[in-house]
Amino acid sequence: MMLNCYYSKETLLYCIMGFSVKSSNMDLPFFLTTDVAEVFVAYIQLSYYVSNQIIIIFIFCQTFAFFSAGLYIFEYIYLKTVTVFTVFFWMVLVTVFNSLIFPTSWEFFFKFQEFLSFQNLTFYFEARLNEYLIFYRSMFYLCNLVYQTLILFFIFLDIFKTNLLTIKKFRKFFYFIFLTLSTVATPPEVIYQLLTSICIIIIYELLTIHMIFRVELADFK
Repeated sequence: MMLNCYYSKETLLYCIMGFSVKSSNMDLPFFLTTDVAEVFVAYIQLSYYVSNQIIIIFIFCQTFAFFSAGLYIFEYIYLKTVTVFTVFFWMVLVTVFNSLIFPTSWEFFFKFQEFLSFQNLTFYFEARLNEYLIFYRSMFYLCNLVYQTLILFFIFLDIFKTNLLTIKKFRKFFYFIFLTLSTVATPPEVIYQLLTSICIIIIYELLTIHMIFRVELADFK
C-alpha cells in the first residue's frame, strides 16, 4: 500500500495542497523547501500517512471477518453494526475534515498576516512543505481523537442502555469531555468551539432519548 501511494505521490501532494488553496483563494500552491532531501522525505511521510489510514481500516474489517465465524448470531450482528458504523463515520470524518475543518483552520491562521498589514506590520508568509504536512497530520489526528471518543461513547451508551441512571450520572462528565475535545480539535475561536460542542451534545441527547425509548418499548412488550 505504501508503494502504491508513493507511485501516486505527486497526485496525493497536489490534492492535500489543494485544500489550502481553496481556503486562502490562492491561484497555485507554492511551498518553500530548504533541504535537498526535504521533498523526498515529504513524499515518504505522505505515503506512510495515507497507507497507514487505509491499512488500519482494512485490518479492522479483516479482523472482524476472521472472528465472525466463531461468534453467536447476536454477537455477529452487534459487531457487524459497529464495524459498518465505524467505517462509515470514518469516511464522513475524512470528507468533513478535508472539505471544512482543515480549510477553516488554515484560513484562520492565514488571516493573521492580512490583519497585521493594516497595523503597519507586514508579515509575508511562505510555508515550508514539511511544516504544512505536519500541520495537516496534526489536525487530522486531533479530529480522529474526537471521532474515536464518539465511537467509544456510542458503545458505552449501548452497554448501559438498560441502566439509564448510569447514563444520567455520567452526563456532566461527557459534557466536559465534549467541550475539551472541541477546544482541542477546532481553531482557537469561540464560535467554532461552541458550534462543535453543541453539535456533539445534540447527538448525545438524541442517542440518549433513543435508548430510553428502546428500553421503555422493550419493557412494554
